[in-house]
Amino acid sequence: MPVERIGGDAERAIASVAKQDATFPFELVVISAEALALPSEIRVRNVVEPDRNPATRRNRAVSASTGELLAFIDDDAIADPSWLRTAAAYFDAHPEVLALGGPDPAPPDSSDAELLSDTLLATPLIGSGVACHENRKGIFRIRRASDIALVNLFVRRSAFTGFDEKIGYIGEDTALLESLLERGPVVYHDGVRVFHRRRAFPGPYLRQRWRYRVKTGEMLVRGSKAHRSNPRIRQFLIAGSMFILLWPLLLIPYLLGTLILGARVTRLPMRKWGLIPFAFLAHHATYWTGIVWGMIRARLR
Repeated sequence: MPVERIGGDAERAIASVAKQDATFPFELVVISAEALALPSEIRVRNVVEPDRNPATRRNRAVSASTGELLAFIDDDAIADPSWLRTAAAYFDAHPEVLALGGPDPAPPDSSDAELLSDTLLATPLIGSGVACHENRKGIFRIRRASDIALVNLFVRRSAFTGFDEKIGYIGEDTALLESLLERGPVVYHDGVRVFHRRRAFPGPYLRQRWRYRVKTGEMLVRGSKAHRSNPRIRQFLIAGSMFILLWPLLLIPYLLGTLILGARVTRLPMRKWGLIPFAFLAHHATYWTGIVWGMIRARLR
């Protein structure tokens, strides 16, 4: 778990892992740029890595760990009490599985601004298109590296080859999962759950999504197999271009469609549902512009 500072979400994240109901021994390795004053009552080891590259940090944490299974989580997430136990039991029953992930819905104490962001990610067809963000039901083998996320990821130590430190922030997990998918099964399990704090809409959320989608555009130009083989990216770019050309005809159907689809999954109070279509408009505009700018910037470089 990379941690910047103790307090608030980070303290809850640490406690949620330390208090797992696992019946087997496990260790929590917190990686930070500087030594942290960790709660004395919680069994946790602090590894210091001054390099803030998240791939470097996690690789350093893995090298300091001893477990047969590696579990990755962020400092703004809360692990379900059975998180470790459920994942370990599945690995024991399926020795061929190399990696495992699961859903990461917003926590119950989320603000309305955070729940709006969660709605944008969780809505099928027009949201993130990512299984873990959509909180999908079931246990299944994934075909796309993006269907599980680093906030909730287990990898067998024997299969772990390290995060690509040249990629750095955003995309390092997709690159690792892409390589694992070429070697064996990677599974989504709806019982392996963490609650992940969302960035509040609009400012923090849209800034984060902009950074992610710029990286998507760059990875497309760099030839990332996971990105180039994802038909949703191509379909989204085509649909976005068509909307720009035909927006006077498509705007009203778009607003109605996003409202209907978003209302089916949102946890917002009904009085706030009117915000959903306009939030989707900003969300999709950020996605489309970010990908296009990322492709342009990568080619200019």
